Amino acid sequence: MFKQYFKQAIHALRENRLTSLVSILGTMLSVAMILVVVLQFQIKLVGYSPVSKRDRMLYIYSVNTKSKDGSENNNTGLSAETIRECLYTLKKPEAVTVTAQNSHVISIPGKRLFEEYTVYYTDPAFWKVFDFKFLSGKPFTEADFNSGLPHVVISDKLAGILFGTQDVVGRDILVNNVMPCTIAGVVKRPSKAASEAFADVWMPYTANTLYTNSGGCDGMCGPFGAEILAHKLSDINSIYAEIQQGVARYNAGKADFILTIPKPFTHLELALGSGSRYGYNRVGWGEYLKTTGWVLLFLLLVPTLNLTGIVQSAVQKRRPEMGLRKAFGATGERLFTQVVCENLIITLIGGVLGVGLSVVLLYVGRSFLLTKDTVITFGMLFQPLLFVAALFFTLVLNVLSSGLPAFRIARERIVESLKDANV
Repeated sequence: MFKQYFKQAIHALRENRLTSLVSILGTMLSVAMILVVVLQFQIKLVGYSPVSKRDRMLYIYSVNTKSKDGSENNNTGLSAETIRECLYTLKKPEAVTVTAQNSHVISIPGKRLFEEYTVYYTDPAFWKVFDFKFLSGKPFTEADFNSGLPHVVISDKLAGILFGTQDVVGRDILVNNVMPCTIAGVVKRPSKAASEAFADVWMPYTANTLYTNSGGCDGMCGPFGAEILAHKLSDINSIYAEIQQGVARYNAGKADFILTIPKPFTHLELALGSGSRYGYNRVGWGEYLKTTGWVLLFLLLVPTLNLTGIVQSAVQKRRPEMGLRKAFGATGERLFTQVVCENLIITLIGGVLGVGLSVVLLYVGRSFLLTKDTVITFGMLFQPLLFVAALFFTLVLNVLSSGLPAFRIARERIVESLKDANV
C-alpha cells in the first residue's frame, strides 16, 4: 500500500513540477529556520572536543555569603580558600577544577605587543576534566601548581601569532609585558562555543598572588567558578550532600560570615539558560519553551498556511479520482492516509534540503547567532539531536499542511467528489 502511495507521489511530483517545487522550497525554508534554532541549542548542549564530557559535568558559578549580623549579603564567586576547604576535599566526583577568566596583554621578550587575549587561571585537574588535543608539550604539573611556577599552556593560534610556529615549548611569553611565563605545552585552540574551556592561555592560578590571596567576606569571596566531573550524572545529589558537609565544617570555623553553596547546575540546565557568573537562576524546560517555543511555533505556522493552500489546490484537482475510489469501497481513513503519505514525500525532500540549508545559514551567520569568530566543527553540528529534530518538525509540518485538505476530501460525499473539480 505505501509502495503505491510512493509511486503516486513521484508521479504527482513530475506532473505538477511548479507546485511541487514551491512546496519543497517552502518546507526547506521552514525546516532550515527551525533547525537554526535547534543547532544553536545543540552547540550549547552536546559534547565535542575539548568538552566531550558535558553529559557528566556539574557547575558552580555563584555562591552566597551572608554576614552573621545581617549587614551584608553577597552573590559572588569562590575564593581560593573556599575552593581548598570545600571543593578540593570532595571524594565522590571523578575530578574537580576551578577557573577564573581574565584578559591580559600577551607579548614576548624583546617585542612589546598590546593585543589582549583570554587567560584562564586554573589548576592541574582542568586537563582531566577537559580533553584538549596537545600539539606539543604537556600540561603544567601538580608540582608546578603547588610551587606557583608560571608554566603555561597556550593555543596554537597564539603560538603562530607570537612566534610564527607551534614549536615553542620552553620559550617564554610575557603577561601584561611584565610577568614572564614559560610555555609547557601547545593545544589546538577550542571553539568559543566551548565557553567553559575557551582561552588563549591557561596557567596555574597559584602563579598570581591576586588569585591565591583570600578575598573579602571573611575570605569567602573570590573570582572562581567550579566545574565538577561526576562519574555519572545521577551522582549529583550525593556530590551536593558532600559539598554541604564541607561547607558546614568551613562555616564552623568562621566568626563573621556564613557561606552557602547552591546545588550545582547540570550542563542541560546551563544550556537552557540557567546560571551565570555571580548569578543564580535555575531555568527548566518550561521557562525555556515560553520564549523559544513561540519562535518555533511561528516558524511552523507561517509556512503551514501557505503549504495548506498548495496541497488543497492539488487535492481539488483529484476530486474525481477520490470520488471514484470511494465508489469502489475506499474508506475515508484510507483516502486521508493516502493524501498525508503522498505529501510526506515532498516534505521529506524539503526536510533533507532544510538540514543542509540550516548548516549553511548557521555558518554564514555564526558571528551574529553565536559568538564573534566562533569556529564551527563537524562534531558540533552532525549530532543525533539534529536529525531527530529535522524528522520531527518535518512530520509535524506535513501533518499540519496536509491534514486539513486530507480530512476534507475524506469527508466529502461521493456525488460531490465525482463532480467537475472546478464546479
